[in-house]
Amino acid sequence: MFRVFLAGRYTVARPVSYLAMVSIGLAIMALIVVWSIMNGFLEQTRDILRGSMADIVVFPVQRHEPAPRELLEALAREHPDVAAVSSRLVRPAIFKKYGSANVVLGNMQDAQHTQLMVMGMDAQAELAHTDLRVHLTNVHDPVFRVADPERPFDIALKDIALAEVRFNDPVPVLLGEATLRMWGLRRGDAIELVTLPDGMSLDGEPVTPTVLTFVIAGAFNSHHTDDNGKAYIPRADFGDWAGTVHELSELYVSAKPGVPLERLRDELGAVLDSSGVFCDVQTWEDRNKTWLAAVENERNILFVILGFFLLLVCTISFSVLTMLVQEKVRDIGILSAMGASSGGVGGVFAVVGMYIATLGGLLGLAAGWALSTYINDVKDLIEHVFEIQIFDRNVYAFSEIPTAINMDHNLIIAGVTMVAAVIICLLPAWRAARLDPVEALRHE
Repeated sequence: MFRVFLAGRYTVARPVSYLAMVSIGLAIMALIVVWSIMNGFLEQTRDILRGSMADIVVFPVQRHEPAPRELLEALAREHPDVAAVSSRLVRPAIFKKYGSANVVLGNMQDAQHTQLMVMGMDAQAELAHTDLRVHLTNVHDPVFRVADPERPFDIALKDIALAEVRFNDPVPVLLGEATLRMWGLRRGDAIELVTLPDGMSLDGEPVTPTVLTFVIAGAFNSHHTDDNGKAYIPRADFGDWAGTVHELSELYVSAKPGVPLERLRDELGAVLDSSGVFCDVQTWEDRNKTWLAAVENERNILFVILGFFLLLVCTISFSVLTMLVQEKVRDIGILSAMGASSGGVGGVFAVVGMYIATLGGLLGLAAGWALSTYINDVKDLIEHVFEIQIFDRNVYAFSEIPTAINMDHNLIIAGVTMVAAVIICLLPAWRAARLDPVEALRHE
């Protein structure tokens, strides 16, 4: 019992002990906050990427004759774990404003933004099993927002801004909100999409591009940079514009809740192969594995760097205990003379290290949870007081700093840190236990 009491007395009486506690607490807090933010960033990124596509995407293999769309959809729907199926037609194109003579601008950076992947789709099928409705309602400016998110391709002729244009049957197109802002377009404006039809060779006969005028029905916003390179048009109008001879470019498959996507991917691939249909079957994670791996790698690198910093901070406890042993040589001699064993003397200083590590760990755990929870309130306060911008919403696709607090991970971080700090403190405690009481009293 004397070890606990004496260690508490030593800890409370020395202000430098509080410095060690605060240092450990701040290091744990920093690691918890960074880990929570990076986890939040990864989760938000996954949600954004996941929301722009279905659970599984099936691509016909180009070197084989593509299977009929009805056959592919029927084979997919037969699987008991499939909830919905829809198909898309995809074609690269470039666009220009209606009536403009220039297709590609002289600035190559701007020219990249005139290149689009035009997707022909069934709006009602997409609304049923993708996040298209969310992407449409993410657009709040009425200048860009679709007239009716439930019928995104509907166009009111009164919305057509170009008075000199008269469309008897306008073909609608949906563009990314960022694209409309970049080019000064709005709902009702007309654009022209230019592409090359299927079945035409670059050798021999000259290639004549296909040009069709579209009216902007509205914008979508998935909070992803890919929006700049996408355009949606009705599937029924895709063939007239692109002259395509294919029935589909991608088959979107939505799984029932709780179904492992990897298992469904493998089973669908086996079903298609056994039916003589050659396709590449991928989950949404397969399609984005490079981007997701990059974000996860950045998170892990930051964790390792801050982990080394955390271990370095733990050495402050070692310094505090070392100085304490040097200061308490006389006390060590008295304790030994009174019959305290070497283990009892060393235990006093080991308990001091445990106090510092435990209190610092609890402080860091509480501060890390609080700051992770209220990080955006703290950000707003700092921006208001110092008139600086900490988080630029235009750089990231998030309206606020994302966080994902995992208390299990936080407890592991705090626990490992406390154990490391205690282990580091065992060396000064061992040195105190080895002091000769006679020599200690003689030096005093």
